[in-house]
Amino acid sequence: MCSTREKGHSSPAACARSSMASGVFSAFTRSIILMTTDSQWTFKVGGALCNWLWANGGPDITRLESVRSPTSTEYSRHVPVHAYSATMKRVLPLESGLEFELVLWLDRRSDVECLVPQPCRITSSEGVRHVPDLLERDLDGKVTVWDARPVTRQDAEFLSRAALSERACNVVGWSYRVFDGLTHSESQNLRWVSGYRRAPEWIEGARTALAQLLIDGAAIGDVLDSDDQDGHMTAAMWHLIWAGHVSIDFNCPWSKNTQFRWNGAPK
Repeated sequence: MCSTREKGHSSPAACARSSMASGVFSAFTRSIILMTTDSQWTFKVGGALCNWLWANGGPDITRLESVRSPTSTEYSRHVPVHAYSATMKRVLPLESGLEFELVLWLDRRSDVECLVPQPCRITSSEGVRHVPDLLERDLDGKVTVWDARPVTRQDAEFLSRAALSERACNVVGWSYRVFDGLTHSESQNLRWVSGYRRAPEWIEGARTALAQLLIDGAAIGDVLDSDDQDGHMTAAMWHLIWAGHVSIDFNCPWSKNTQFRWNGAPK
């Protein structure tokens, strides 16, 4: 429920329209208490920034828009990126490379169904504001609010805002987590297979052949050697690793000797 409009953004009528547009509430939040007692949530729905009351539950996650656009100057520590999300099937505006890594990591999970960058603004009773980096909802309806921040930059100010976000999320039945990055090997391997997110048109035939080859385990080199020089088996292998059909250790450097096994898990 949208309670008040933000100055300079929309008229009361526009805010009312956006409230009506977001009237389909997520079932998992219907039992939430009337409103948070120490934090104010601001969402953007239908182009309007609105302070959200929780009387009828939370907003429709699928209709949320980013509350701010990523920007950067010559003095900024981060560089905004626009990254394609396989989950959302569109490009997402992100504020840093670490957020991009978080999106890739969540994108590969088969239980994630919705991602929203810069999803809200949380304001404490003392007027402290914080815009988290990402919101994720899984297939069971669980919502997690994320901040992406390396350990070396988790200073007292950030930790204070993270604590604010965690308290606010706990009150409304959501989760809050801080993503501090992947290991070097996991990051590099994930970025590599993300280039094969889209299933090739020959995937079905290659899937059957790879399942037979990998049922008892094999090495990456075995697939490379079995390819008939057109690259079909190799491309299919990388896609099926991305999609989770193949079990492989992401936390070690990959080589021709790296072992993996077919598991058939769908994405």
